[in-house]
Amino acid sequence: MHTDPQDALFSYAAMVLGALGISVALFALYAGPFTAQPDVGTQIGEIAGNMRAAAQRALQGLPQPEETIVQPTWDIDRILMAAAPVLGVLAIIASVIGFIRREPKRMAAYGLFVGMASIFMQVLLIAALIIAGAILLVGIMQNLDQILGG
Repeated sequence: MHTDPQDALFSYAAMVLGALGISVALFALYAGPFTAQPDVGTQIGEIAGNMRAAAQRALQGLPQPEETIVQPTWDIDRILMAAAPVLGVLAIIASVIGFIRREPKRMAAYGLFVGMASIFMQVLLIAALIIAGAILLVGIMQNLDQILGG
């Protein structure tokens, strides 16, 4: 059965938006980060140094320094991280509109699933980064004496 694109406008739009969402998520994963990032070794050293200094202050009964709150800026990396789920949500909305308009169910379902895949891919990416960060912190804490020599 051949479906005229005019008959399934929102379903086709849902598939295109979902595909764009997946493409943006993969682009951000494989091509990024685009903004300047400090060296990984420097970041790990700073984390280890801050952990050691905080532990020494706690053992000596000294107060911890005031927390510095850094406001995140909207750079290209953050925009790309937000764009994939937004495109996925737009794909789901367009797909639901396609169902309401009684467009071909298969096309609307494809749009729905591609939109959900776009959101799920971004959530999976963020979860993987959080797990990797937690593993890194545990490794730093276990080897703090060897890292800082003391």
